[in-house]
Amino acid sequence: MKKDDMSRSAILRAFLGLPGSLPDQDAIFYRVYSQFHRFYNILLVLIILYECLMLVMLSFRPGGPFLHARRTAYCTLYLILIAVTLFFLLYSRHLTGKMPQMVGSYFRWTHFYVIFINIWAVALTFNDHLGGNGLSVYTCILLSTAFFSLMQPWKSILLYFGDFLLLNLLLPFFPSPGDLDQSFNIGMNSLFITLLALALSIYTYHNQIKHKADELLIERQYKEIQHANQLLSRENITDTLTELYNRRYLYQTVVERFQHSQETGDSIACLMIDLDHFKSYNDRYGHPKGDRLLRRIAQFFCQHEALQGADIIRYGGEEFAIFLYGSNATLATEKAQRIVSSLQEQQLPHWDNQGHYVTISIGVCKESPISADSTLERLIFRADSALYEAKHIGRNCVVTYQPPVDEKVGHQAAVKS
Repeated sequence: MKKDDMSRSAILRAFLGLPGSLPDQDAIFYRVYSQFHRFYNILLVLIILYECLMLVMLSFRPGGPFLHARRTAYCTLYLILIAVTLFFLLYSRHLTGKMPQMVGSYFRWTHFYVIFINIWAVALTFNDHLGGNGLSVYTCILLSTAFFSLMQPWKSILLYFGDFLLLNLLLPFFPSPGDLDQSFNIGMNSLFITLLALALSIYTYHNQIKHKADELLIERQYKEIQHANQLLSRENITDTLTELYNRRYLYQTVVERFQHSQETGDSIACLMIDLDHFKSYNDRYGHPKGDRLLRRIAQFFCQHEALQGADIIRYGGEEFAIFLYGSNATLATEKAQRIVSSLQEQQLPHWDNQGHYVTISIGVCKESPISADSTLERLIFRADSALYEAKHIGRNCVVTYQPPVDEKVGHQAAVKS
């Protein structure tokens, strides 16, 4: 029973729009504001222009705007409405520059204005009643504010029943011509208008809130799906151990960059890198430490200033492929030498390696510009050939691939840098 009572209470609170009953209230109201604030401003300008027109018409009537008390009251009410509407228009434009942080303040001021204009309509109705007129202004204003105000239902209940009570309790003090007693007719008609305005206000509020809440939910779900897709895409092209790119990235993205560089006549370079005597490192220190070393080497590459803008890929095991583009590619050999020297300066222990520190060998192949018949596979093959030569002549060095004088002979030569 307690759970049922709590559920009913939550439903009632949500229906009445009580504070704390609407999740993401500011985000939802900001969406409503974004959709309607220009229309609200136009509506305010129209109210000001219409009231100015009414003042002009009063001024041109025989006797002018101050002929008698009723006409003076009309003139005063029009001036008050113009002043308050102008103030609200200017202040709402001031709040516009502070959105979305001030969206709550914007709607609070909007509700104050709605309360004011409803009370203003009641006052004008009293003046109309003195001249024998009916509830036309009261009807028009209540139904309009019910549609445009977006007030929480509990506020609407207080406002519209407050208007109804104010009108009917004070109406006897504003007798119609001939002292005709129209209190019953006015009471019943105003009750109908009040209930209609209240129903319209509640329906509009919940309809707009539901619509914007659904929009917000869909947008968030879409962003979550996008984020999940990005993570999946990232995982698809990322090596789990080192968090560098993997071969899938090589054959998806690097291929595209190679082709683009080829089309634009740009330069590209491939650095094939191998950790020297890594198997001996694993045998001596164990595979967990070997994995930690691979991660450390990956971080070293990512943080090295010579490799900014490069695609760094774990090619397999202890082998890495790095691709440089444009002006960086033309300096590939110099950059590779700096990388070899920088790692040696780190003095990472490796007892079974020359000098007892971790070192790397690098094979470089660069094309500037890329020839029309070149392929990424050929670039990698040539860099790998240079790497093989670097390991063959003693490791801890850089070898740059040198194309043969006659490509038809198929002879490959490499020189130690």
